[in-house]
Amino acid sequence: MTRPLTSKQLEIVVVDRTYRVNCEEEQRPLLQEAALELDRRMREVRAHSDGVGPERAAVMVALNALYEALEQKAASSWDVGEVKRRVKAVEDHLDRCFFEQDSLF
Repeated sequence: MTRPLTSKQLEIVVVDRTYRVNCEEEQRPLLQEAALELDRRMREVRAHSDGVGPERAAVMVALNALYEALEQKAASSWDVGEVKRRVKAVEDHLDRCFFEQDSLF
């Protein structure tokens, strides 16, 4: 659960604990979504692990979330050098094709 407090604060609840966080108005929707996801993940970790306290659950959730973010970043990142090499190879190939076409006539 989340609720606005002031124009710069938001109250979020994660595993039955209330936190007040500072945020800009435009950040609220995403922060609220993040709080709900954090709560869901922490409850999931605690439900599947006997005796895991909130601190350990938070570390496990944070580690998994960062791993997912880094994995996604690695999967979506481009090797600019490789792209440039491929574009240059295509340009060279096209130049050869056009040169061969010109020499036919």
